[in-house]
Amino acid sequence: MRKVLLGAVLTLALLSLSALAVTWLGLMPVSADGTHSRLEARVMPVVLHASIVRHGSGETNPVVLNEDNLKAGVDTYKAMCARCHSTPEGNPSVYGQSFYPPAPQLPKGMANYTDSQLFWLIKHGIRNTGMPAWAAMLSDDEIWQIVSLLKNSQDPPPSVEAEWNAPKTKRDQ
Repeated sequence: MRKVLLGAVLTLALLSLSALAVTWLGLMPVSADGTHSRLEARVMPVVLHASIVRHGSGETNPVVLNEDNLKAGVDTYKAMCARCHSTPEGNPSVYGQSFYPPAPQLPKGMANYTDSQLFWLIKHGIRNTGMPAWAAMLSDDEIWQIVSLLKNSQDPPPSVEAEWNAPKTKRDQ
């Protein structure tokens, strides 16, 4: 039993030292345009989702769901988000696709998150992905308006849909 335990401890120590050596020698790929392992591609989305679920506070959206707030969400989204995430009818953003992982085209995939989880994600950003923390640039109400837009973008009122699908202005670019 002692030999098995000693073997396990030595194996763990060797694996740990190997991981440290690979890290310290700069052998870990860090480029956004490089190839990435299947393990990384499978593990990171799970880690990201679990962290967002854990940190999303469970608070409810205080912004009233109406056309004015949805239109305000459209304006903020076009000014701050569309460059990376595109608009619903647009092609994926070349800029957003250059990140690793690529910026998702919104609102696809938003059903996986609650309002409070999306709020947390937008407010605090995602480390090492290009997704900034918007807390210093947007008010909580503006973030909640974006959340309302994303969660209700499948069937918006006609006036909101018209603004959402309107061509970008110079201000939006």
